[in-house]
Amino acid sequence: MSWLFLLIASVFEIIWAVSLKTSEGFSRPAASVVTVFAMITSIWFLALAMRTLPLGTAYASWTGLGTIGAFTVGILFLGESVAVERFIAIILIITGLVLLKLSPSV
Repeated sequence: MSWLFLLIASVFEIIWAVSLKTSEGFSRPAASVVTVFAMITSIWFLALAMRTLPLGTAYASWTGLGTIGAFTVGILFLGESVAVERFIAIILIITGLVLLKLSPSV
């Protein structure tokens, strides 16, 4: 169940990152409200996941999945760069997440 909570937390992290970008510095009320709601929801599900997952694994996975999601949304919907170096960086993040998942928990 903890990994499901972590996945939900990561989805809301992606939502708040994208809505923060579209809020234009909190100058657009609707996007700003979505940002704050998604931030609170993301942290809440992260806290639920951390009940049983180790801190380092939970936090690194949360930020890593959020980074990958925000990266993907940025490219697909916001016209961000598709440079090879950026994809190499994301592959390294994915590799780190897989290794964390495969490592023994304390």
